[in-house]
Formats: sequence, structure tokens, C-alpha cells
Amino acid sequence: MGDTMICAVCNEDITDKAMKAKDLFYHEKHFTCVDCKADLRAIPVYSKDGVLYCEDDYRKRYVPKCAKCDQHVTSDCVRAMDRTWHPEHFQCYGCLTQFTQNMSYREKDGKPYCEHCYTDTVLPKCGGCANPITDRALKAFDKQWHIKCFVCVECKTTFEGAKNFYSLEGNPVCGPCAGVKEED
Repeated sequence: MGDTMICAVCNEDITDKAMKAKDLFYHEKHFTCVDCKADLRAIPVYSKDGVLYCEDDYRKRYVPKCAKCDQHVTSDCVRAMDRTWHPEHFQCYGCLTQFTQNMSYREKDGKPYCEHCYTDTVLPKCGGCANPITDRALKAFDKQWHIKCFVCVECKTTFEGAKNFYSLEGNPVCGPCAGVKEED
């Protein structure tokens, strides 16, 4: 009579009503979502590799979610930090400025920061001047210090080299200012 239609699910001839998705045919009883078994005759059908899905199950399997709002990204998206974002949601965690193509970002604990917020909020602050530390630092008294800021609170001499330092109320003080005679 005509072309024989073969069901993509059971591989048997379809002799009555056939359903079609892309270039494949299905028995009506097989025209269901592979995951939830929903009848796809009256709802949108999604097909991938010959397998049928309802919209919800297709999205769950194949449509990425935004790293910020956890909603599916169905149009333009940004790929950054091994995640997917709505373009308007890829923004600085500190100031909420939306990143554009020509803006750089820094990552800390899985969150993007603009350069200013990264420097201002993420970088450790100096125990002496309280400014962010962006280069070499040393650690003393449970604080980090710029090399140039770690000085005796009394005479302002640095401790670079082999000089000892002591604590005066949690601040560095050299031996002579602390009243300690040091050997050379």
C-alpha cells in the first residue's frame, strides 16, 4: 500500500495511527516521556537521540541551570568558573556589577569578584596600615603585614634581616625599645 512505518521504541510496524517526532514514528502508546511516562500527544515534545521527553524532563537532563538563581538557562548564557550563568546574573559578588566581555574577574570560594571588590574584601589586610596586601607579606601576631609596615611601634625600625622582635600589646617592638639587650 505505501511506506511501512516502524515504531522507534518497539521496532514493530505501525498499522494504525502513528505519532511523529523529528523523522521518527511511534505507536500512540509509545509516544511518552522516557522519564516520567507522560503522554506527549497534547504537550510539547522534546527529542534527543531518538528518545522522547516532556519539557520538564528534557530541561532536567539537558538544559543547564544558572549558578546564581538555579533556574534553567534557555537563551543567552555565560560560561565561567566551570558553571553556567544568565548574563545578567554573572556579576560581582561584592558590588553586583554585571560582568561584560571586556571585564576581568577574580574567583574566591566559587564566587566572582571585580578587581576592586576582590582587593577590598577578599585580600588580607595589613596589621600595620590596614590596606590590602597584594604582594609579599609576613605573618606575626595572628596578622599579616606588608614587609614595610612591620616595624617597631616605638622607633619605627624594620625587622628585615635577623633582628628579633617582641610583643607590646600585640604590636611589634624591637629589643632596645623593649629594654632587652641583644647580642650582635
